[in-house]
Amino acid sequence: MPSPIEEITNDLCKKKNIKLFIKRDDLINPYISGNKWRKLKEYIEIAQKNNTLGFLSFGGAFSNHLYALAYLGNQLNCTTIGIIRGNELNENSNSYLSQMKTWGMNLYFISREDYKKKIFPSSILNLDQLLIIPEGGYSSVGVSSVSSLAEEIQGSGEYDYIAIAVGTGTTAIGLANACNMPILGILTLNNLSELLSHQKELQMFDDNLIFIEQKEFLKYGKTNEIISEFCHNFYLEKLIKIEPIYTGKMFHRLYDLIAKDYFPSNSKILAIHTGGIK
Repeated sequence: MPSPIEEITNDLCKKKNIKLFIKRDDLINPYISGNKWRKLKEYIEIAQKNNTLGFLSFGGAFSNHLYALAYLGNQLNCTTIGIIRGNELNENSNSYLSQMKTWGMNLYFISREDYKKKIFPSSILNLDQLLIIPEGGYSSVGVSSVSSLAEEIQGSGEYDYIAIAVGTGTTAIGLANACNMPILGILTLNNLSELLSHQKELQMFDDNLIFIEQKEFLKYGKTNEIISEFCHNFYLEKLIKIEPIYTGKMFHRLYDLIAKDYFPSNSKILAIHTGGIK
């Protein structure tokens, strides 16, 4: 850190007279890369100051957040607990979950109704000795924790737009609050109402944050042939891996916006690669 910034050149950007750059937060660490690390670091500091034994957090079957937390717990030799949405799942349901288990994370699979209410399984002991991290790292702590990203961006130059994939909105809200550049939060889920409620809860209504919805929405952890092929071609052209859950969807929508003249000519855009499992 700071993560490098590279220019992306292609026929579309040349045709539209757009300067496009990518901030390679995916290079921070292969397991806790990108905004996963940036959102977690202040939680780690809080836990260390309070002698907390470990962490408990929430996520779906393909949660990059829990994946990063499991690896972190393994490296710090501390307890990690993952509350997984879907009681039909188990630790062998996919490679994400099995790897989390290998790293020592205790996995609890609960019904979607209980997950929505954030009901803890009664078998979990010593809750008072665990730091509870909301899903995706979302909270005022997570928002504050991404301020280092804003500092790095502002130290690298001026951009007309910053584009970032949005899940819980933690990183996008944090960026908008910490810098005055226009932030385009490109949604990866059909959760605009949730994002607006997060802004209300945090009392952060920054005018420089614009949420951009997808043309079509896919369930979390799901992709289609169009996005998968886009990610594959992106790697062949740029030798940069992007996954189809977050960064792939973001770049696909960003290219669509460029093609449709959303950005004025001569615009300088910085897209954030938020890491994730390829």
